[in-house]
Amino acid sequence: MIKTESKIITIDSALKNLNSSMTIGLSGFSYMNPPMALVREIIKKKIKNLTLVSGPTSGIETDILIGAGCVKKVITSCVAFEKIEGVATNFRKAVENNSIEVWECDECIWHIALKAGIQNVPYMLWPGGVGSSIPKLNKDIEEVKIKGDYYLKIPPIKIDISFIHCGIADKIGNVQFPKNIFLGRLFCEQELAESSKKVVCSVEKIVDNRTILQNPERIIIRNAEILEIPFGAHPGASNGFYIPDLDHYKEYVEYSKKGKFNEYLEKYIFGVNSQNEYLNLIGKNRLKSLEFKKISKN
Repeated sequence: MIKTESKIITIDSALKNLNSSMTIGLSGFSYMNPPMALVREIIKKKIKNLTLVSGPTSGIETDILIGAGCVKKVITSCVAFEKIEGVATNFRKAVENNSIEVWECDECIWHIALKAGIQNVPYMLWPGGVGSSIPKLNKDIEEVKIKGDYYLKIPPIKIDISFIHCGIADKIGNVQFPKNIFLGRLFCEQELAESSKKVVCSVEKIVDNRTILQNPERIIIRNAEILEIPFGAHPGASNGFYIPDLDHYKEYVEYSKKGKFNEYLEKYIFGVNSQNEYLNLIGKNRLKSLEFKKISKN
């Protein structure tokens, strides 16, 4: 029998090699699958000058790190809370104040830059964005003409550590989304993982390997470091488990708009000692109301 090493780690181990000025990947598409339990721990450790590769359409996982003063540069197509707030509050303030750098891109260019990093090439040609202001805004993107056609030369993005949230995993690092899913299944998780030197994945539930192998086609990441953190995406949603807590998003935006964001951080991050304390603060009834009712058994 082949012996396999457990990839289950603690949250302290997950952040042990994270240092200021690193480039980190963050899962999440709008409200879906942000690795919020891990993000809150990053804020507690007061890591600074991070470059965030998030999205391609990112949300609270990016905005909260900006508001906490952890971010130097953002690589994403937008940071938004959709119908709650078109442009996320801390992101807007930071851009208007020139306190963070933004690598301007659309969703396609974001993906192409990651693919260039995965394939370890100096650039990839992309016809989208030709004639736009993107090359003017990003000095490392060049518009070129080849045999009469115009392209953008998209440079590679490489990531030190990606922090991802998914549905289930086994103890040896095979990660899956559950059968019952909704928006956001495969927008970025695989590419972030493949672009990264290290992958840390929080999941709603750790299952045995036999359960994973019943549906091998749903494996999206292998050999990740794994943490079991129920409601680890809250206030975002987790595919197949729960919907986003839009009331919490509204509360978050109100703190930001009123200039009281430090009070939000104190209440929900610095004022709690663990994920369990955070969930107790949110409340069992509220969390229960968010649960997705058609959860697959595997």
